Amino acid sequence: MSTTEPTRPRTLAEALRSWGDAALGELLRRRPDLALPIPADTGQLAARATSNASAARAINRLDEFGVDLLESLSALPEPVDLQALARGVGQPEEVVRPRVTELLDLALVWGTEDDLRPIRAVHELLGPTPAGLGPITTRHFGDLDKLIEEAGQDARAVLDKLTWGPPTGSVEKADRPVTIASARTPVERLLARGLVVPKDANTVVLPRQIGLHLRGGRVLASTRPVPPPLDGKKVSAAIADRAAAGAALDLVRLVDRALEQLGTEPPPVLRTGGIGVRELRSLAGRIGAEEQTAAAVLEMAYAAGLVAAVEVGTSELWLPTSAYDDWLELDLAHRWAQLVIAWFTGLRAIGLIGRRDSTGSTATARERLINALSPDLERLLAPEIRVLALQALAEAGAGNAPAPETVVTWVAWHRPRRGGQFRDDLVEWSVSEAALLGLTGLGALAAHAQPLLGSEPTAEELAEAISPLMPAPVSEVLLQADLTAVAPGPLVRTVQDELSAMADVESDGGAGVYRFSESSVRRAFDLGRTAEQLHAWLAEHSRTPVPQPLAYLIDDVARRHGVLRLGTASTYLRCDDEDVLTQLLNSNLPGVRFRRLAPTVVVSPSPPDMVLSRLRDAGLAPLAETFDGALHVTGAPRRGEAPRRRTGRDFNESAFDLTDEQVKAVIEKVRTGDRIAAERPGDDGLVAPAAPAETIAVLTNAAEAHTRTWISYVDHNGHATERIVEPARVADGWLTAYDDTTETPRTYALHRISAARAVD
Repeated sequence: MSTTEPTRPRTLAEALRSWGDAALGELLRRRPDLALPIPADTGQLAARATSNASAARAINRLDEFGVDLLESLSALPEPVDLQALARGVGQPEEVVRPRVTELLDLALVWGTEDDLRPIRAVHELLGPTPAGLGPITTRHFGDLDKLIEEAGQDARAVLDKLTWGPPTGSVEKADRPVTIASARTPVERLLARGLVVPKDANTVVLPRQIGLHLRGGRVLASTRPVPPPLDGKKVSAAIADRAAAGAALDLVRLVDRALEQLGTEPPPVLRTGGIGVRELRSLAGRIGAEEQTAAAVLEMAYAAGLVAAVEVGTSELWLPTSAYDDWLELDLAHRWAQLVIAWFTGLRAIGLIGRRDSTGSTATARERLINALSPDLERLLAPEIRVLALQALAEAGAGNAPAPETVVTWVAWHRPRRGGQFRDDLVEWSVSEAALLGLTGLGALAAHAQPLLGSEPTAEELAEAISPLMPAPVSEVLLQADLTAVAPGPLVRTVQDELSAMADVESDGGAGVYRFSESSVRRAFDLGRTAEQLHAWLAEHSRTPVPQPLAYLIDDVARRHGVLRLGTASTYLRCDDEDVLTQLLNSNLPGVRFRRLAPTVVVSPSPPDMVLSRLRDAGLAPLAETFDGALHVTGAPRRGEAPRRRTGRDFNESAFDLTDEQVKAVIEKVRTGDRIAAERPGDDGLVAPAAPAETIAVLTNAAEAHTRTWISYVDHNGHATERIVEPARVADGWLTAYDDTTETPRTYALHRISAARAVD
């Protein structure tokens, strides 16, 4: 155990002071939020560890059996020893002992094996009825078995319904005092004997002591100290790895094709962020994927920084980034690895795409559709559940493909308090996305996914792991008489670009198929290629002779290409005075280019509002006109609203790690603070500090130890008074405490407590 003293410590702070540096360092690593900001001494560290926010983070990372132990400790009457706890969860002591040690090391429980006490935050976070047990009553019951027998069998049936919870039941309001002699109904006989107590006029509750007695000392009906099995099917590990590598290659191709489409026809950014449903459906059709797959592909590219919202003029469009160009220069293994790392560490819950947003405060917000690339997809739980899902697949072992429902239950056992149904959905989405990414094949985790299970996985490790399974790029194709070209493997990037310019992708896979058509060859000519260049390129990069039908197709399209010319012009200028236009062509206005089409007409690719502004800056006074020549009165240009981004998210739940240097610095600061506190005059070093954080630490530790405390309190009139109280709770800026003048608790604003000192 973490404590080294044989006697029970009086407070958690006292227990932490007895810990060695190694144990204290392990606590900080497992609960890093305790270190930020650095606590002044052990008292502050203990106060922070017992706060509801910090304790909730620690409890939420416990598995099902750890939560069961905390719930049992919260339900059993103090003091609780190891034997009583083992009986309460129905497990042997040798199974319970190491898990109790873990809870002690996490500072969620303090004391010794003979006197285990959960911190106060555990009671508050697990609720007033832990394990479905009712509240503790102060009544003396006597012989419970005899009282239950006297109440009768029908009353025992009522108790049986309340035994395993919920511990409350509804009754009709009694019109007379109930005594043992006057009791007529089963509930009245129970009330008369104190076996149930009234909660209000129409509700009775089973006291905790009675519930535990009826359960035979058990707190929980059943517990699982180990995770559930990962049942599934056996597959060939080698075949699974190859299947996963094939999926990885397909993903890289899909991302490449999707971003090329975005570069050619960029879709607009919605006002709420994201890409529209119609645009996503169109993109899915163009890249040959299902709509949900296309959304996942875009999300993975977005997470990797390959696509972003870019302002173009007055619009905001989804476009590939410069990082996409760098990504294209990488080999297939490194391209895939970048996508995997971005997905694995990202906050995007891709499976939410297409669902309705239920987080808004208005009916409109609740009905809003969640689009791909929307800011509404960020969820703090996503990376944590993603890691657990892959760990479950790894736990199943190589060549084992666990059923998705068993993965869901396995993860639920490890994080019972995280997310509920949304957690289960995240697991299913993670398994599906892992298959799309090529991390699994035939449902089994691939060997090249193992680096993700390390402490700090890198793209280089992933690329090295999958490289042996990636086919080597080729630079030659097989031309066939049916106007198709077969690529016997992934093409070298420059070869793929040239072939894609003159032929359409017909199918992907180990051997890609490209089809030549009149429109595809015309596209190559539109890009500036000539017939001679196409003939020469095909002859150089084909393992087979260029088929005659393909040569005829190229020559036929070349003869008809360019007979009619068209271009683009955003603005035209016309003037009857040719000299004015001549001067304009020689003026070199900043940011504007002109081309003369006729003696009295020039055109510019710049938008009309820009040309108009530049001409007026040059001292000219042009008039704007509409397409049919009518006078157009211009005004201030209209711009769409910037996409609304969700702000104010609390990222305090995000996991982070402390370095060894940071842990060492925190321990040194805490030890120094303890030495300074010990040198002050007062009771055991717990003197009234001036710093508010230290005052709160004294009060929090007193609440944990149930000890009386002297406080100096300034009321709203500015009058300082001194009083002795017994702190019960410190939270949300208030102290709840009992004093000697009343039996009900009182509240004190923490900012008005100027000093505090523990009293023996």
